[in-house]
Amino acid sequence: MARNLFVIFILAGALAIVLYLKPWITEDDLPPRIYDRLPEGEVIGQSDVLELSRELSKTLYYYKVPFRDFLSPDFLLSQGKNYGLNFQEPVYFYANEKNNTFVDGGIMVSIRDSSKVLAGINYFKKVTTISEEPFLKTKIYRIAGKDISMVYGVDWLFVFFGKNYKPVIKNVLSVKRNEILPKWREFFNQKISTDRPIHAQLHIDKLEEFGIESAMLSMTNDSSSLTFHTVITQFDTLSFQLKEKGPSFEKQAFTKNLTNLHFDINRLKSSENDPIAIILKKLGGKVNFPTEKFLQHWNGDVSYRQGGYQTIKEKYITTDLDENFEVSEVVKFKDVKISGFDLYISMDDPQHTFLATLMDKGLITESENKYRFLYSPPFYIRKSDTSLMFHTSKYRPKIFQDSSNTVLWTLNYTPVQFYIDSTKTKTLYGHIQIPLQKLIADYIHLAE
Repeated sequence: MARNLFVIFILAGALAIVLYLKPWITEDDLPPRIYDRLPEGEVIGQSDVLELSRELSKTLYYYKVPFRDFLSPDFLLSQGKNYGLNFQEPVYFYANEKNNTFVDGGIMVSIRDSSKVLAGINYFKKVTTISEEPFLKTKIYRIAGKDISMVYGVDWLFVFFGKNYKPVIKNVLSVKRNEILPKWREFFNQKISTDRPIHAQLHIDKLEEFGIESAMLSMTNDSSSLTFHTVITQFDTLSFQLKEKGPSFEKQAFTKNLTNLHFDINRLKSSENDPIAIILKKLGGKVNFPTEKFLQHWNGDVSYRQGGYQTIKEKYITTDLDENFEVSEVVKFKDVKISGFDLYISMDDPQHTFLATLMDKGLITESENKYRFLYSPPFYIRKSDTSLMFHTSKYRPKIFQDSSNTVLWTLNYTPVQFYIDSTKTKTLYGHIQIPLQKLIADYIHLAE
């Protein structure tokens, strides 16, 4: 009897273990996870919404933006709790474009309690028209006139922006576990910095023209600017590497645009089919610029500074009537304000054959010891065995040695700073810094 009871207990225990483990169910039979459902796009990425809110709060409070409290982490957490959204998990996004025009995109949000999502949709119905459309045993919620569609499941909410919503939503609904699309699988395999609230990866066809396979983008923020960190990877070896230092111009009070770049371009010179060489030739071809000869003699340094105005004397000829009422030509001079600039190019061209070619082609013309490049302001030229310098001022601008590779360019009165930090065999690392004061003042009514 005791032996029979022991056997029964053993069998019961074994049955309980089998029922708990369910070995007949494989991982692929389990429901898909949120990242299995993600649609693919030319731009894909993820955001830590709460960390992004904390980052942006610095700027919103610094500039006293009126609605700053509605973007605070506490407010987002409370709204997420009310409507079942889990902002403590990453929010995923994607987008597609065609001919520089947005085509479609979407965001995928984790859900903590799907029973509360409908309450959020009903809340939005109070302020906008939302229609319900049955689709594959669920419902699609469409915002009238906005090309915005929403659908949700037990643990996810998908918002689609675009016209052709049904094929995308069908794929989101019918996907199986472990069917992560290739671009997303590559994205998740990347090493992602945890201190940056947004990460995106770009696979845009137009980038391929520049030989770029992909670009990774992440963002940080301080109280007054946004910084976008970039990792650009080419299909082939980079055609240039960074020098340790090179000749540079200093930024001055009136400087509007400033470029200081120092490249080792030995590979570029020997690679006629390199994407950068092809692009330079294409751009130069528009004005008959001798790109091949330039690359032959260029040593990889270029510094450019623009800003401020200078006054020059410009000669002109007019006609006067003398006391005998005879017409005669008179040479006169007038003060003319021109935009000042300085340009330095390192060259290996002791005979100045490149400059002679520019003049032979009529790209540079001379008049009274001053020169013009096509329709540029008049400038002076300083030549040496290792460089060419063009400058609008009478005096030679000062040059100093610097290790940084930067471009400062003013766009809509906002000085945007581009940095090239380092390079590897196929990869370029950099960052872009954008001040926010002008952007916020243009688009947001700031509190007094």
